[in-house]
Amino acid sequence: MNYFWLNCGYNRFNHFENLIGQVSIFDSSVHFNPSEGYAAFKRAQVGDKVIFYQVQNKIGLLGAGTVVKFEEPRRGQIKIHFKYEENLLPLTKDYLERNEQLKISLFRMKEQLLNQINKEDYELIMGLGRGEEKIDRYFLMREMENFQTDEKYTIFTKTVNGIERNGYKHYKEMQRGDKVIIYRTAPERGIYGTAVVEEAMHKKPVMMGRTDTTAITIKYTGDIDYRTIYDLDREPMLRAQYFVGENWNESVTELTKIQYEAMLNPTEQEEAPAITSYAEQLAKAAPKKQVSVKTYEAGNSKKRMTNESHKLIHLFLNTHYSPKVLDVLKLSEETLYMVADECWTQGMLYGQYVKEGEEMIMKEGIITRALSKQQSVIIEDIDCMDVRHFKPLIHAAAGRTVQLGLNESSIGKDGATYSVTDDFKLIGLTSLTIDEVKEYFPKEMHPYIKVYQSTNK
Repeated sequence: MNYFWLNCGYNRFNHFENLIGQVSIFDSSVHFNPSEGYAAFKRAQVGDKVIFYQVQNKIGLLGAGTVVKFEEPRRGQIKIHFKYEENLLPLTKDYLERNEQLKISLFRMKEQLLNQINKEDYELIMGLGRGEEKIDRYFLMREMENFQTDEKYTIFTKTVNGIERNGYKHYKEMQRGDKVIIYRTAPERGIYGTAVVEEAMHKKPVMMGRTDTTAITIKYTGDIDYRTIYDLDREPMLRAQYFVGENWNESVTELTKIQYEAMLNPTEQEEAPAITSYAEQLAKAAPKKQVSVKTYEAGNSKKRMTNESHKLIHLFLNTHYSPKVLDVLKLSEETLYMVADECWTQGMLYGQYVKEGEEMIMKEGIITRALSKQQSVIIEDIDCMDVRHFKPLIHAAAGRTVQLGLNESSIGKDGATYSVTDDFKLIGLTSLTIDEVKEYFPKEMHPYIKVYQSTNK
């Protein structure tokens, strides 16, 4: 059985009558553009399941149904009859992307009529659409008030003069049930308690002395054993993923579930180096099986094969960070480790100007920082990044000198500000398959890529 996501227009169904039982016919037509989902049309069979996502008027999930008829009246034309069988909550893509699993799936999904999805994503979306499941998000909020357990508090999202507080966009994303860690700057900078969002962003009545009354409501759930930012910085998952963002000055910022749990649950060996400590935990939890690593070239043509020492990007398929990555590539346990998302910019990789106080200062990027220390760098979920961000690094590895536009700095081989040697490796951890890797990376990049697939014996 196959599962599909169908972007349907408002007029595909008669909304003035009960939608349950209605059948809508989608025609690929003879001139149907293959990039618009024609491949998915060809895979559809009677009995396959479909989720209807409305893209006009009230945008969001509409309902779910089944393929009840498949016909191919002439070559190149396919007609599929979809039967509407169940209503779903009108959840938008923005809400669904709150889940890490769906965020990756929807990011890969093209804006086409019909998209095939896997069974796990289908069942998760159905559970959310039926109201059986909810996607929580996690936030770090800076508030100086002395909160009392089980009391509700109004948190204004703007200053008394109507200026948006730092991290304002996160206030807009908060939904009822989201979990919050309270951060304070006194008596010491650190975390002091937890809360839960009771009411999303809303308007309060007009108040004397306040230009804007937009606010959220939280319920303080209790104090915790406070931990300073120095204590937190020793946590492996926080040091590796969060604190590089340097978002401490924001009134609110988002956390991942892993970061949230790492803040509240100290590890037993905080004094150990971050990456070493995390690697040891994974090693103890790993099943006692022998692991072999198969290697593939990203391209098929033997003529495109290059010397192994020239491989720049090393991709590990279907894996998360583990000591095996370090062992295979003979890397130091101090190798920089990051987790990417689609918000990463080219400036984050190669450096950018940021404002601190009244001054603009140049800040090194992830790659340039690694190059300046003559270290490699590990990036998990590397497929979330825009592939064009790799171009400066690829050109530099090919022997060209690329100007970064920051204080006349450049990246390249000999003589560049940041030298890309044959020893430098960009290690990517991804959930993509080997075929998806070939499609994700342009062919001209294949000679610089080496792919590893872990298999258990």
